[in-house]
Formats: sequence, C-alpha cells, structure tokens
Amino acid sequence: MIAAYRWDSNWKILITVLVALPLLLRLGFWQLERGEEKQQLQAQYAAQDQMLPVELISQDASVQSSYQRVYLIGTFDNQHNVLLDNRIYGGVVGYEVLTPFITDNGFSVLVNRGWVAGFANRQQLPKVPVIDSRVRIIGKIYVPLGKAVTLADDQWSEQWPLVVQWEDISRIANALDTELYPYSVRLEPSAAGALLVDWPAVNVQPEKHWGYALQWFLMAAALFVFWLYSSIRPRNKDAANQ
Repeated sequence: MIAAYRWDSNWKILITVLVALPLLLRLGFWQLERGEEKQQLQAQYAAQDQMLPVELISQDASVQSSYQRVYLIGTFDNQHNVLLDNRIYGGVVGYEVLTPFITDNGFSVLVNRGWVAGFANRQQLPKVPVIDSRVRIIGKIYVPLGKAVTLADDQWSEQWPLVVQWEDISRIANALDTELYPYSVRLEPSAAGALLVDWPAVNVQPEKHWGYALQWFLMAAALFVFWLYSSIRPRNKDAANQ
C-alpha cells in the first residue's frame, strides 16, 4: 500500500511552509505568554485588594508597585482637570477625569477619578464635581504596561481642562509647571471625588489570548497537513500519465 505512493514535494510550497510555519508557531506561543502575563496581573490585582492601603508619602516611585493600594491626604486642584478622551463605558463615549492632588507631604499626584459621559457636541465638555475640602483618598497605583499607541500627535488645548488622548504625566507636569508623582493613582469607588469607577486589572482576559493561540496553532497544523497532502502522490496516476 505504501509502495503505491511516492514523495514529491513542491519546492515553492516547501519554502512557504518553512517561512510561515515558524511564524505561526511563534505567534501562538506569544499569545500564550500574553495570556500568562494577564493572568499574573489579575492575581496581583486581586492580592492587592486584600492588603491594607499604605500612605504615599514620597515622590520616589522605586518602592511602589503597580496596583498597590495607597492612601493620600490633601486637597484636589480643581482648576486643572485633565480629560482623557475617547474612553468608552457601556457603549457610551466619554472621558476619564484626572485631577492633580496636592498632598500634605508637599508633593502632587495625578489622581484618576473615573469615567464621565461626554456630549454629542465635542466642543462641550463635562462639568467635573469640585471637592474643596481636605480629604483622605484611597486608590491603586497604575503603572502602564507600555506607551499608548496613537495615530497622530496628541494636540493639546491651551486652556483648562486639558483634553488629551493618553496619560503623559511628564507633559502634564510641564503644563502644570510642577513635579508630579511618576504614576497616576486610580481611585476606589468609595473614595472622595470618585466618579464612575470600574478598573479591570486587564483589558483583554487571559482566555481570549489562549483562544488566539489556539487559532494560530490550528493554522500551523493545517499548513503542515496541506504540505504533507500536496507532497504525497499516487504512483499509478504517474504511470498513467506517462
């Protein structure tokens, strides 16, 4: 039965397989790595929920970690809100509100107060509730996984509130003409000044990455099977063509 077939691999198909197969496998393993990374972030986020908040008393961020619960005592700088544009919640386009918080320890932290709905008229900006009193707030330190991807330069207005596309703390500090803690603090729902607060640990769940990985591996398997199928030819057919 085996003798009825012969091996005849097309060199063009072989080159395609040699190029595409490693790429498909690498993409699959990359998605597995991303899924594991997101799973670890979720575990870290859940673990921090069980910890008591510690006071953020210095601008030194070297001893802090992402999602660490902290508390700050001081006042909001209500005159210098920053609106993160194009933030969608429940299918509605709005903004995340960042307000500088001046601590009793003498340094400032950019506090993400949560989401607020926008208007159909893009020139009309939402009114942010003012917190005039000295307060104690609790939130989590947010350390971005990487620099935000933008399709064009982030053009800022010259008046407050600033409408921005991504959270560039260094640039915001320059606009405020002051130093800011290197990372923002995301408020917990019960904190003074909190708006609509819903902070998932990750935007894409690990299961979705694992699903993507399975798709890449299936594509790799299909390509390999296609190569095998196209390379095995029946001998009787060859003989009939002679």
